[in-house]
Amino acid sequence: GTPAPTPSGFMPDGDVRGVLRFAVSELHRAAPHPVDRVALDAGAPFGGLAFDTASCTLCHACVGACPTGALADDPDRPRLTFAESACVQCGLCAATCPEDVIGLVPQLDFAAWAAPRRVLKEEEPFECIACGKAFGTRSTIERIVGRLRDRHWMFAGPAGEQRIKALMMCDTCRVSHVLTEGFDPHAAEENRPRTSEDYIRARQG
Repeated sequence: GTPAPTPSGFMPDGDVRGVLRFAVSELHRAAPHPVDRVALDAGAPFGGLAFDTASCTLCHACVGACPTGALADDPDRPRLTFAESACVQCGLCAATCPEDVIGLVPQLDFAAWAAPRRVLKEEEPFECIACGKAFGTRSTIERIVGRLRDRHWMFAGPAGEQRIKALMMCDTCRVSHVLTEGFDPHAAEENRPRTSEDYIRARQG
């Protein structure tokens, strides 16, 4: 019931989301007693994310699911960014995330709406040991190598070390390396799957 000391006056221009951002900004500026944040009920079309940075693996499944571009990746670095002003709280990111690290926070955060995209998660890229091309994240590649080296028959011993190198290469160099080394996935007799030839030999013997 208290009139604004400086009423807002503007001509809407631009796309729908741009006009909405401007309108929210003007409502905050013209409010008699502006607050930084307004909590909203569940199901509201505005809000932010509760994000578990430590558990995120930067798989970017959420980016592919986001219909508004609120979540975005970076073609140059393993990075995930978020623009709260574009989020409509549809929940697709939370439902898609395989690590279950995303939660919805219905709200109007005026500072977040006015701010540029914020970085939710960023990691050092892993560079291919053959060509130097960046692919994946260092933490993910090192974790995979650590779990497989000398713990699985395919990644044990001298031959296993060549397979470890393949894990540390980009997709192009990995194919070339596998062909050059002539990897045989059934090289270890005690671990290979039985084939038709095995059953035929057993029957004839």
